[in-house]
Amino acid sequence: MRDIGTPDPEPVWNFLGLQVGRKTEIIALIAFVLSVSGLLWQILSYTRGAVVSLFPTDQIVITSTDKLGRNYSGQDNLLAIIATMTYVNDGDVGHNAIIRRENVTFSLGDRAIEHRWYEFGSSFLKEGTLAFDRKSESHPVPVNAASAESHETLFTAWEIDCEGAVGTCDVGKNFVKWADFLKAVKANNQISFTTGAEIYPSSRVSASCVVHLREWEVDILEKQQWLSAACTDVGSDGRSQRKAQRQQLTVPVPK
Repeated sequence: MRDIGTPDPEPVWNFLGLQVGRKTEIIALIAFVLSVSGLLWQILSYTRGAVVSLFPTDQIVITSTDKLGRNYSGQDNLLAIIATMTYVNDGDVGHNAIIRRENVTFSLGDRAIEHRWYEFGSSFLKEGTLAFDRKSESHPVPVNAASAESHETLFTAWEIDCEGAVGTCDVGKNFVKWADFLKAVKANNQISFTTGAEIYPSSRVSASCVVHLREWEVDILEKQQWLSAACTDVGSDGRSQRKAQRQQLTVPVPK
């Protein structure tokens, strides 16, 4: 039987084999758990490193080398692609990343095409026609931690190195003549583009979007040899989402 003047004993808790009774011990335990949690988070962040994502581009500029200017005399009129490349690095401060190389892939009929980065710049309208303001040759680009990076890239076909290849190897497989491109989009007006990048030293990111060319857009491509086409994600219902674009209409002048 307990004496009336004797205080009740403090409750004792068991935590991972430790007996915790006093309030001061409880506070010390909380501080210990927080310090261990912080250490584990630092280790996780260190091992995770840079976390780079690539957003799907909102538009693809489809044009020809005749429109942009041929690389060398005697070159065929070839397809060229301009796309906006937007990255975000979700890694913690100090975990920066380097974009090593960019490319865009798509299919035309039974042909799988890959274009690689060629120049950085800005596409714009000049006196009603397409112009590309070249800023620099393509080069590695840093994406700092907790930040984003965006730029426009001109993509063109590069020759395939067939040295030592086994079986059939077509050096010019990725070169698409403008006339062949028009023929392909008239047969199938939907093109799926996948933009991608190599992240130094050994990872890769990619994003996909779909271009649906309407009849009047194909007409513009045929007449003007360029078009800024909406490239849209595929929604959860399987239907593509796109911004409304007004067709260029001729308004009759009242007499």
